[in-house]
Amino acid sequence: MNLVAVLVLGRLITWAFQTSGPTKRIWSLHPLLEELGECDFCLGFWVYLGLLFIVRVNLLDPYYVPVASEIVTAVAFSFGVHLARIGWSMKFGIMDLTDD
Repeated sequence: MNLVAVLVLGRLITWAFQTSGPTKRIWSLHPLLEELGECDFCLGFWVYLGLLFIVRVNLLDPYYVPVASEIVTAVAFSFGVHLARIGWSMKFGIMDLTDD
């Protein structure tokens, strides 16, 4: 699978987990789960980790170490997509300038 397709698919899955009704009910069961559901980077790591075991994309290709390579790749993908999302929001997002 293409690297860009994996990045986009992981972000879409993360977004779906954060916004769907059934998973919102799961997030509300415990404060740690609620924090996980609100954190793009944290939830993205787990989504990409699961996805990488399925699609076998690896950043450390010549130096593959069975579980460690997937963990490192999941952290890198999640962090990169998280930074891209923040940048997109800063550039094109709606800013609330009102004081509460």
